[in-house]
Order: sequence, then C-alpha cells, then structure tokens
Amino acid sequence: MMRLYFRAKLAIFALIMKLFADIGNSLLKASVSDGPGQRLVYQGPAESGSLMDSLRNLDIDGGLWCSVRPIEEGLVSLFESLGVTRFTAATPVPLRNRYLTPDTLGMDRLAAAVGAWSMKKDGNLLVVDAGTAVTFDMVTMDGDFLGGNIAPGIDLRFKALHEHTGALPLVGRDGAAPMFGRNTEEAIRSGVIRGLRNELKGYIAVLKREYKPLFVFLTGGDSHFFDMNGKSGTFVVPNLVLTGLESIFRYNE
Repeated sequence: MMRLYFRAKLAIFALIMKLFADIGNSLLKASVSDGPGQRLVYQGPAESGSLMDSLRNLDIDGGLWCSVRPIEEGLVSLFESLGVTRFTAATPVPLRNRYLTPDTLGMDRLAAAVGAWSMKKDGNLLVVDAGTAVTFDMVTMDGDFLGGNIAPGIDLRFKALHEHTGALPLVGRDGAAPMFGRNTEEAIRSGVIRGLRNELKGYIAVLKREYKPLFVFLTGGDSHFFDMNGKSGTFVVPNLVLTGLESIFRYNE
C-alpha cells in the first residue's frame, strides 16, 4: 500500500501537459493544460526560441496549434517535436461547418467558435474576435457554424485613413474619443473607435431579431474597445481561441 501511495504522489508531480498555441497576425499565445483548465504560459513574438524558453521544465506531450499566417520552420519543428499537431480544415470539430470554402477559413475563427459553443450550448452565438482584423462569426444553437464577416481592426483603420488620403495624420488609439471630434485627430479616433462599436451594435440588433436567444462572445486584444462588460448575454473571454483548440483536441482524443 505504501508503494502505491508513493507512485501516486510521483504521478502528481510528473503531470504531462498539453500545449495549445494561437498564432495571430501580431502575437503568439500559448497555454498548457493537464485537464481541468488552461494556464497561459507565453504571449509574444512567434519565435521558436522565445516559446521554448517559456516551456522549460514543462513535460509537453501533444496538443494543437493554429496560425493565420506562415510561420518560421523552427516553430513548426518545435511543435512536431512535442507532438503538437496543426489544426486544419481536415480536423474533426464538434460543429457542423457550413462554410462553402473550408480550406480558406481562418482556423482561429473556427476555433473561437468552438470555444464559445463549448461554454454556451443553449443559444445562438455571435463570436467577435477583435485583433488586427475584426471577425464576426455566427454559431446556431443547433451547432452549425454559419460563417461570418471580416473587417479591418482599429490599427488598420487608422493606417488606411493616413496612407490613402492626402492630408489626414496617423492617429493613435490613446486620447479622447468624444461623440463628435473637435479637431481632426479626435474626429479620426472617434470615427474609428465609435464606428467599430456601432458595427457590433448593428450586428447584435439585426441578429437578435432572427436568432433567439442570442449570446455574444468577445475575444482578442482589442475586445475592450467594445465596452460591453457587464451587459446581459455578453461574455468577454480573452483567450477564446485557445479554449476552442483544447475543446477540439479533447473531442478528437
């Protein structure tokens, strides 16, 4: 009995972790999980060396990763060495994918949709990922991923106004954004930030008439600009893609 006790204690200290990685246009986010929940271990450049440093002393065996862009070969090799596979259009998921061209669908969008659905199955879901681009995706309460829309994110909108006009300055996100801008800088900032908020409100207003009940999931680095915290039926989940990757991994185990 004593020998079995010490073996059990040893197993506790030698937990094998699963790795989940979301590589976006700007950052790589990685989390590890031993079953009950995820722990974010890295957020930074998509570099194999930096990620490897964050994984030291962790026993990784398996997991799932996705990327919206080509990545360095060293990073691919690192994932392969750890048994972490890539999430692709061929990977089975617990949703019915109604996208007409699944091979062109960003896997981060589908992963976020699965993540939201794994947390809330009793309603229709609008999943908004606000990053370099802003995506609006729809999941029905029957488990159908209907697809969605892609729009420029906050920084892309600022850059587009500056680079494709003759006189408008490049404006940053920090500063006043009143209802009506009192100078050119405020007018641009208010137009971009308030315009994006109104886009979301427009989607919600239209979809609530057609899909009842409707719940909204917000994720991504710029999700705080939507200012929807505390509103009924809205869930702010910072790392929803990672949540979805783990859900997909467990579904396939």
